Amino acid sequence: MKVTNPIYAGGSYDIIQTVFKLSRFSSLGESLEGSASDIQQQLGPAIDDALTKHSDQLGVWTRVWGPCVFQADKDCSGKSRVSKVADQVMYVAYNASANCYVVAVAGTNGNKDVDHNWYGTDCLDNNVTVTVGFPLGINPANGENPDTRTVGYISQGAAWGTTNLLNLQDPKTQKTIQSFLKDNESSQATLIFAGHSLGGSLSPTLALWLYPDIFAASRWGALYVLPTAAPSTGDQGFVNVFSAIFPPTGIRGITKYGFWNQVIWNQYDVVPHGWTNLMNIQPFNVPNDVVWDYVKDQSCQTLYGPLGGLFGLDANLVYGAINAKYELLPNPNPYVRLPSQMFTPSPLPAKPSTFLDFLNTVGQQHIDAYDSFFGVSSTGTKLKVSLMTPAPGDDATTQAQAAASRSTV
Repeated sequence: MKVTNPIYAGGSYDIIQTVFKLSRFSSLGESLEGSASDIQQQLGPAIDDALTKHSDQLGVWTRVWGPCVFQADKDCSGKSRVSKVADQVMYVAYNASANCYVVAVAGTNGNKDVDHNWYGTDCLDNNVTVTVGFPLGINPANGENPDTRTVGYISQGAAWGTTNLLNLQDPKTQKTIQSFLKDNESSQATLIFAGHSLGGSLSPTLALWLYPDIFAASRWGALYVLPTAAPSTGDQGFVNVFSAIFPPTGIRGITKYGFWNQVIWNQYDVVPHGWTNLMNIQPFNVPNDVVWDYVKDQSCQTLYGPLGGLFGLDANLVYGAINAKYELLPNPNPYVRLPSQMFTPSPLPAKPSTFLDFLNTVGQQHIDAYDSFFGVSSTGTKLKVSLMTPAPGDDATTQAQAAASRSTV
């Protein structure tokens, strides 16, 4: 593994803690509703306020592009459907003392308005059975593809999500992220892409689309990605090319989590378990499977311990909420996790006794456990743990939907 020196941004946090917090600020607009323009106008000051309030920990960072909000007007089949939330968000922060830019990509919106907050779950997170060529399957109207080869395959959801990000234009300058970064490229500057959950899968995909070869990457003094809690995005071909341009890199003096260009993930977080292994694949592997050894109407074993309940209710609810997702088979190639660093939380999650306990633990392990691991304060934002969305038509769907709506954290 390559090793590099740490970046000093001027705050009490180290650079990994700092970039992680900056990435989480991208989700500060999850409670906002209205048009994309309205949300952008409110979200910008909210991010600025967070940067100012946390300057002792983070150093002095300035918002230099965005925030930009994508808002869907069609469902996954192309039919008109209204969204009033921030379906995707991205912004760029700059630290002058370190000459460092951070591109922060938001995760799935945790807004509980299910009538209007559906796009991230339906069209991005769980749209994984169909895969498309990378990078040619990403075709933004407001950008120019820097590569002409198909080097691997990624999920249709990741392709759509990355295309949306590339089409976003800064409200003031009308510049896309591609044109903004091109204008600011410098052999003396550092560029970092970061995101959590859905943002953790889209940030490396966006980075590799923009910088597909060593020549492109060399236009910056240093180029890194910090994806956290990310589900797998693509196949082995995608992973091979990503690893060549963004090789795993350690940071001197930051021993616990000091890594660039690797997914940092919690062993007990269900999201990074998608989509590299599916349920009911033999042999069962406790550290990798979320639910296994299912016995209908009696019990099932989960990542956190066994679940049963009266007439197997809690077991059935968990099984109904996650089974259909984990039996999805990608075409044409299986998913492969990017180079990664797994951690085990302390303390370990408690064994659940009910379905609601299971959902609450899922949420805690997807958000709170990362704050604790990195040693940072809570950001106060909620991300939807969309892998727990009940399967349509499941017998337990009605009950599961009511409980699953509380599964965001």
